[in-house]
Amino acid sequence: MDSPGRMRVLFFLSAQGGLPSNETTMAEVLKDNGYATALTGKWHLGITCTEKNSCSDPNSQGFDYFYGLPVTNLLDCGNESTIFHAWARAKGAYPKMWFSVIAAFTAAVFLYMIKVVSWKGAFSLTLLALASNGLLLLAAKTPSLGCVLMENSRIVEQPLLFDHLTERLHSRAIHFMESNRHQPFLLIMSFVQAHTVLFNDDRFRNHSVHGRYGDNLEEMDWSVGEVLRSLKNLGLENNTFVYLTSDNGGHVEEFTDDEERHGGWNGIYKGGKGSTWEGGIRVPTVVKLPGVIPAGTVVSQPTHLPDILPTVARVTGVTLPTDRLYDGRDLMPLLISNDSSEVVHEFMFHYCAGFLNAVRYTPKGTNTTYKLHYRTTRLVPGTHGIVGCFDTFLCQCAGNSVVYHDPPLVYDLTKDPSETSPLDSNDPKVRGIIGKVAKAVSHHQGGLPSRSGPWSAWLNMFPRPWGVPWCGSFPHYTCVDPYLEKFQSVREH
Repeated sequence: MDSPGRMRVLFFLSAQGGLPSNETTMAEVLKDNGYATALTGKWHLGITCTEKNSCSDPNSQGFDYFYGLPVTNLLDCGNESTIFHAWARAKGAYPKMWFSVIAAFTAAVFLYMIKVVSWKGAFSLTLLALASNGLLLLAAKTPSLGCVLMENSRIVEQPLLFDHLTERLHSRAIHFMESNRHQPFLLIMSFVQAHTVLFNDDRFRNHSVHGRYGDNLEEMDWSVGEVLRSLKNLGLENNTFVYLTSDNGGHVEEFTDDEERHGGWNGIYKGGKGSTWEGGIRVPTVVKLPGVIPAGTVVSQPTHLPDILPTVARVTGVTLPTDRLYDGRDLMPLLISNDSSEVVHEFMFHYCAGFLNAVRYTPKGTNTTYKLHYRTTRLVPGTHGIVGCFDTFLCQCAGNSVVYHDPPLVYDLTKDPSETSPLDSNDPKVRGIIGKVAKAVSHHQGGLPSRSGPWSAWLNMFPRPWGVPWCGSFPHYTCVDPYLEKFQSVREH
């Protein structure tokens, strides 16, 4: 689950929110069992401490080594746009801002003329309108202070530079593997692609027929290949478990001002990133463990990211803590036998922030998967022949952007993966499905811990100016990653 409010991710380095220290991470479990652990790429789970020994940064959550982005790759990190600008363009906010200033000025003049306010009052009203809109415009043009590169707890580059970034990240990962080749290790590569800003090394620019988005993916593909090649060269290929996946579907609303697609495409699947339609949550996964998982196996049964922890525990032979419940299931029996008659997840619960939007239901002993929608994000046509949350830029979880369904929409995903034809809720069989899922939802929600209110969640997301980390020294709070010079000198020669 996520924050109960509209802000579902951390944008600011000094935000108090983050991964709670009482959560047990995969890195902590494996580190306690003799594994070296490292993370390269984006972290996005907070870096602050609520108490001395209660911190959310990677080193405090079980990773021996971290090199990457403490937040993520944002539009704000480049020089082309900002998230605010993209949102304002989608909402048509700029004309409204000018209208509000003109309206305030007109009202001020009118009130002055009828002697309701003095000229000072009229001037103050106009100034207030200008100042409030000026702050919004400043937000639209100001890059995020979260655009930095860190090595462990130290900022090594501020602001973030995209020069050779992919190569720097996977080179650090490869160095970690080389240094730990004689002991078990966990390496998580959280790729920066294909978030905007779309960036590329010179050799990948204008390389793909799919524009900058395609270039970006091709560079990531090359990076994956470099890591796998290193595993092979180190003699570790045949006893290393590799799991490659994505955290969400394409951001179909993301187009540049000149209409170039920068957010990807979800094919036959409806919706996209930020929604619980299939386009937002259905992603491909590639798994490799030579000699154990048969090559060429294709699994169509639904699984989800929480399955990684128990699966890795099975592969490594470690025991997970028994003082908590786990949403994930061990996937190894399915991956080895591909026996679809053994259902891994009878129910899967799909949240948008803190709201339960949909539930997946795969009856035991069947190959059929149903999906029930209690809440859906409202989709509107874009100018590109697709539908999405084009009026908000990113799908929202509350307010006018949400449609409620009672009874819920029911789809047979096995026959209708595009979610175009809901089943008849008056059909006795469908009513039975709705009732069975309702009982599962009640049981599921009864086991959830209480959470803080929305205001507390909002406050944890916002920056604390006194806690913003910097590199360098006054008045030059900037620094460049020393590791970058290695790649620049190689290219020059």
